[in-house]
Amino acid sequence: MSRMVGKIAVLLSLAAMGVSCEDSRKAPGPATAALKGGKIDLTVFATEKERRTAPLACTTLPDGRGYLLLWPRERFLKLEPMADSYDVAFLDRAGRVVDVAKLDRANPEGAVPAVEAAGALLLPSGDLSKRGLQKGDQAAIAGAPAAEELPLMSIGGVPARVELALLESERNHGLMFRPRMSADDGMLFAYEVQHDGISFWMKNTLVPLDIAFFREDGTLVNVHETPTAADPRGDSPPTAPAAGPARYVLEMNLGWFRKKGLIDADGKVKPGVKAEFPPQAPRGGF
Repeated sequence: MSRMVGKIAVLLSLAAMGVSCEDSRKAPGPATAALKGGKIDLTVFATEKERRTAPLACTTLPDGRGYLLLWPRERFLKLEPMADSYDVAFLDRAGRVVDVAKLDRANPEGAVPAVEAAGALLLPSGDLSKRGLQKGDQAAIAGAPAAEELPLMSIGGVPARVELALLESERNHGLMFRPRMSADDGMLFAYEVQHDGISFWMKNTLVPLDIAFFREDGTLVNVHETPTAADPRGDSPPTAPAAGPARYVLEMNLGWFRKKGLIDADGKVKPGVKAEFPPQAPRGGF
């Protein structure tokens, strides 16, 4: 699926597009969170574009401020390393803290909650301990915009919600270091043009995957059912090749395509299966 991509390469991609903290969508009024230790002001990232890009360009948080990444439902989140290190409180839709973590800018594995969450509240490093904020506590969020769902795609009429990997840096990183995904969530890789010989390799891939390849017109070429390697972080990860020219690649939990009846018992694609992609995917970029 991926080869290791440095954080610098990701940040340069974002900087080239002029993405910064100030690009986040502003609520009608200032967004705040009432926590143990007092109220803080928030910068909120609630659209798919914002969640993918702006937080990576953010820097040191002063006391009394935080970043809030929002989704409209609980799902297994993954925070990638950012420009600074942060404390993270993962929240459910009601603002209850369901897990806490450290997001260390030097740790390529990022941060994931143990359970599904609808929000990630980033605070200055050391703030969780200072406030005594822990699992089960409440964060009362006010003034935040409504969160945008993941883009929707359809495969043979079967819906899936997908994170997007449109830039080379995103495609190279993919789902690395992610231990779990929600049942009907996946990641869609979109290339600028159709290619022969696309092959994904599973370096640092911790979750078993169905890897599906699609032609430019949406025709499903093949689904490569790919278990995790015995040593996912080792130097000889398994590969998943396309069976023909492809422009789009979709990664879902292992067994998803069988469960949905899109491939038969032998793993062969059922005739006529085509995908409809989110509008952002054919455009590429952002």
